[in-house]
Amino acid sequence: MPLSRKPRTIAVLSIAALLAVSGTAFAQDDPVSTSPVPTETSTPTPPTSEPAQPPREAQAPPPAKETSVSGVLYADKNRNGQQDPGEAIEGGKVTLIRDRDNQSQTHKATSAADGKFSFRDIQPGAYLPVYELADGWVVHHAEDPLLTVVVNQPVELAVRAERPYSEQLKAAASFDHSSYQFPGTATVTLTLTNVSDRELRGISADCDSVEVEHGLGRAQGWRVLTGDGVTLAPGEQRTFTIPEAVPPAGRKRGLVTLDCHFAPVVDLNTDGPAVHRTAAVNGVAGGYTVVIGEDRNADQRIDGDEAVRDTKIVLLNPKTGGQVAQGTSGADGKIQFSGLPVGDYRAVVVGPWAFADAGGSLVRITDGGDFGYRFLKRASPVKLRSTVKFDKERYESHETVRFDLTVTNDGGQVAERVRLLHSVYDMAVPDEQWGDFRWDGPGLQIPAGESRTFSVSGKIRDFSNGKLTLYGGIDFIGRTNADQSYYSGEVDVVETTGAVEGVVYADKNHNGQQDPGEAVAGAEVGFGGGAPYVHLAAVTDANGRFSFADVPSGDYSVHYSLAGGWLVHTAQDNETVRVEPGPVVQLTARAERPYSEMLKATVVLDKTEYVIGEEAKISIKLTNTSNQTLSGITAQCSESPYANQFGNYTHEGVSAGWGELLPPGKGVTVGPGETKTFVAAEEVPAGARLFHKVVVECDFAPNAARNTDGPRGYDWASVPGGSSVLKGRLAHDRNKNSVVDPGEAIAGTRIVLRTHRENGANVVEATSDADGNVRFESVPAGEFWAWVDGPWKFEGDDGGRVYLFAEGEQTTPFFVVPGERPSPDNSGGTESGGTGGALAKTGASVLGLGLVAALLVAFGIGARIAGRRKTA
Repeated sequence: MPLSRKPRTIAVLSIAALLAVSGTAFAQDDPVSTSPVPTETSTPTPPTSEPAQPPREAQAPPPAKETSVSGVLYADKNRNGQQDPGEAIEGGKVTLIRDRDNQSQTHKATSAADGKFSFRDIQPGAYLPVYELADGWVVHHAEDPLLTVVVNQPVELAVRAERPYSEQLKAAASFDHSSYQFPGTATVTLTLTNVSDRELRGISADCDSVEVEHGLGRAQGWRVLTGDGVTLAPGEQRTFTIPEAVPPAGRKRGLVTLDCHFAPVVDLNTDGPAVHRTAAVNGVAGGYTVVIGEDRNADQRIDGDEAVRDTKIVLLNPKTGGQVAQGTSGADGKIQFSGLPVGDYRAVVVGPWAFADAGGSLVRITDGGDFGYRFLKRASPVKLRSTVKFDKERYESHETVRFDLTVTNDGGQVAERVRLLHSVYDMAVPDEQWGDFRWDGPGLQIPAGESRTFSVSGKIRDFSNGKLTLYGGIDFIGRTNADQSYYSGEVDVVETTGAVEGVVYADKNHNGQQDPGEAVAGAEVGFGGGAPYVHLAAVTDANGRFSFADVPSGDYSVHYSLAGGWLVHTAQDNETVRVEPGPVVQLTARAERPYSEMLKATVVLDKTEYVIGEEAKISIKLTNTSNQTLSGITAQCSESPYANQFGNYTHEGVSAGWGELLPPGKGVTVGPGETKTFVAAEEVPAGARLFHKVVVECDFAPNAARNTDGPRGYDWASVPGGSSVLKGRLAHDRNKNSVVDPGEAIAGTRIVLRTHRENGANVVEATSDADGNVRFESVPAGEFWAWVDGPWKFEGDDGGRVYLFAEGEQTTPFFVVPGERPSPDNSGGTESGGTGGALAKTGASVLGLGLVAALLVAFGIGARIAGRRKTA
């Protein structure tokens, strides 16, 4: 049954039933108290011929008609299920709603210092109590809280409040893929964790699958979270894997969503944790069939002999200018486009044709597909002509060069997506000066007979023989190698030179200036750059001085190499030295100790295991152990391109908490002896499933992108993922050619994969066949070390080391050399051959004794222990 966010319609209970529960059970194991229903007894009067008529003044007055609701509000701070001293809630707002749907009548009260509240002389009927409490306290309901007020039957309540379920229960969910095809199946991995110290019963899910037609929550697998729900013991975590068909509406919207919240009796308690995930649906595709032809007889139709064949039409994204599809017409002039996202595209004709009217360039891809005709007219192809005009006839090499590039379309068609084929090399022209015409830009249109002029400027990068030569190509839709769509220009350049002097010193007292005895002699200085390019080197003298004379004008980079571990740090990302004629450029290179000696860093994940999409907390602690202030400290994380790492600011999803540590942040300052802690929060990336783990690995230093001598922080956690298959050949590569030649394969020999080279647990084994082939099935992702049975061993520091990705099949050779290896059975002994009796050679299998190890790896425990041991 689908899970819905719509309020559950609850029938009004009978008066007798309501009286039985009129106190209402709040949360779980709530105390309930009600006043007993008044009873009445009498002695029968003996029958007479006439009823007794007592005097009027002696008759008892009729009972008063009273209606009341009263109670006490308390916060169960010690969670013992009853009110204790100091738990009364003062100032709690209590509202009784007569008609829960229309709220036609409401009564309000506020609890006193002792937590008590009361309502007197209200109309009889059914009421819904609503509580508003301070400091996040919540009144939970285990059943419908509806009250029935009856004359002369006072209702008394003991209303127990507790902390929100969002503080007691954690929920995380992920999709198995970031996008799906329609029709297709999305698999949701849902994890619920009881972080409280008491049992939570009746946990159920409320998803938006009824109100949102492209939402998930309808599948059979969700039924475990309906009805009586799920029970979690204190600290218990349960993971549910729920496959569900992508709803048809997901195809229309291009999106499938999972939007659910969870709580015990979720229909009544809406303060539990929520999950929200989205994934693309690629089934939102359609098609378009077009017939192109030349309407020579002007009858507004394409006759058989009017079809245009062998002509290419390209579809462009109208916003980005990017090409999304192309097709070539057949003998009937027909082109079919299919499998494209629904939307509008701009069509471009390639070749000696053009659309007869401007509206022909619009192609609309619809869900059900569409059909149309396009009339063409003869037109000469696009032909671009370019000219370069400099603002001077001659430049000195240190000057800024300005020029105009004019591009003219001499053809008969509109030139589409016109842009530079490559950036300009011999001049440093910033890309933004070109606008859409830049080499990686969306390009622009140049109609037939029109021109576009671009005015740009920059410094000279390189020139030769006294000439600056600009040469490059211009790209457009339909361009071929035969098209001479190039630009070129040449101008005279007179070389100029400059000079550089400098000093290198070691700032031993950290005062930021050179003092006596701090000059560094024998430091190596590398100096490269200029136009034309040169590379120069020098060694500092006894005073730490160096110089370069008559060097070509231009931009240079400088590198210093000092003995004793001293380093010259870089303050900026692109630190260059500009040399021009005139005053000598003065450089001062201040060397200091490595940042790893001044700064300590740790990064720690809040858990040892996550699921995809779960939020991870990353604690970053920086301690300045020096006696100087360190400013501009940044983090350089995830240098490798793997999608299982935190702190990669080039990826989407890096969230708050890193502060100024990551771009575009400018870095943080840590004073002498000071420690600063940051807590970042990021979702576990989907790519972690392939690695079976997620990693945070960052270097920290002022301008860490350029200064790589800072401390490194590292931590990782397991992520449930699929398994992989590993296959290969076991052989002795005698001739070291990395090929299994005849006679080199080793047959009938067991290989064991372990979690660590020396101290790891055994995970899986295989036995080689007659050709040395081995195959390991259902191996979890991660790093493993191979051990081989018999008189063989792997050589080298990385011999036998394999790294497996989940959900795939990998091949690796197992090259061994003669020698003995320790037993893989953790017995501490050695084997000289055979299996040692511990495990039989039965081909690929998870080890009997090693099954525990396999489970440890699957949950990241065994590998994590090995990793801790290795990196400690």
